[in-house]
Amino acid sequence: MVSSRREFLEISVVAVLAVLGLGFLIPGIKLFSPAGGREKELAFFPLIAEDEVPQRGVKKAELLFAVSGRERKIRVFIVSAPEGLAVFSATCSHLGCLVNYHKDKREFVCPCHGGRYDLAGRNIAGPPPAPLTRLPVRKQEGIILVGVKI
Repeated sequence: MVSSRREFLEISVVAVLAVLGLGFLIPGIKLFSPAGGREKELAFFPLIAEDEVPQRGVKKAELLFAVSGRERKIRVFIVSAPEGLAVFSATCSHLGCLVNYHKDKREFVCPCHGGRYDLAGRNIAGPPPAPLTRLPVRKQEGIILVGVKI
């Protein structure tokens, strides 16, 4: 048992400081822990009807989907080539700007810092450190579905 008032106050102050310390420690651990704590799942969402896909070339489209009750929108490019159909995110791998397609140059160009990508999504010039993100594609009942990690 506590023998004096002084010991009781010392123990009380230490206990309060310990609780306050834990209150700051737990959020701090969360802040500095890796963000990818859980593996995101791949979900497929409808993009466009199969008969609206261009026979050759590039078509810009927007992928609309809902995650946790919130609507999301991603700009994508549909590329039809002899190798097959590909869907690329329009987000530049450098700083996240939206790239545009230049039909005469047959390449994607980032207006922010001049990054350039070929029709296979590979970075060919400028500062982008990686290619455009290629999204998984499925065909189901006449609809093109695109996979997004959510």
